Amino acid sequence: MNSEIKLTITGLVYNQTVVGTYGLVLSEEYGNRRFSVMIGEPEAQSIALKMNNKKSPRPLTHDLIKSILNVFDAELQKVVIYDMVNDVFYSELHILKQNKVVIVDARTSDAVALAVRSDCPIYIKSEILNIVGTEVEPVADVNNENLTETTVNKDITVDDLDAFSLDALENMLELAVVDEKYELAVHIRDAIKKKKK
Repeated sequence: MNSEIKLTITGLVYNQTVVGTYGLVLSEEYGNRRFSVMIGEPEAQSIALKMNNKKSPRPLTHDLIKSILNVFDAELQKVVIYDMVNDVFYSELHILKQNKVVIVDARTSDAVALAVRSDCPIYIKSEILNIVGTEVEPVADVNNENLTETTVNKDITVDDLDAFSLDALENMLELAVVDEKYELAVHIRDAIKKKKK
């Protein structure tokens, strides 16, 4: 039996190559591997709304599913990403009803949107993470000073950005978008373009 690795949501990044899609960035909770799942705009908005503790005027589809589970006295215990075929991730919902676990197949985007509403953990089979996971350096060295991912929360000038590596800038761009620091994101994007020339 494959082991399951717990994941955390690192962020949502707009996909500039495919219009109307986002990259849902997931990271292992106790490690430094990260991967992204391409999801549609409605699911991305649904996840972002909940993560930012905002409500839509009327229940979204995922709010409705959670309400139905509650009405039928069922509880979402966990979400498991169990397979990947042709770059498409397959997930399942583990739902507890009357001391019995029922497993339901679901799109990963819907499963994650439901998981954030139910405060339940998200897992991935270790063999899948071994294939898709990319190791991310937790610390970047700039001018001999240790710099963690929290740097995006500090005041950074445009000149400071030139000192970062391309990988560090790309990570910072993801974090800036997640933190809704769009002006900073534009400067980081410009610095990335400059580095790539």
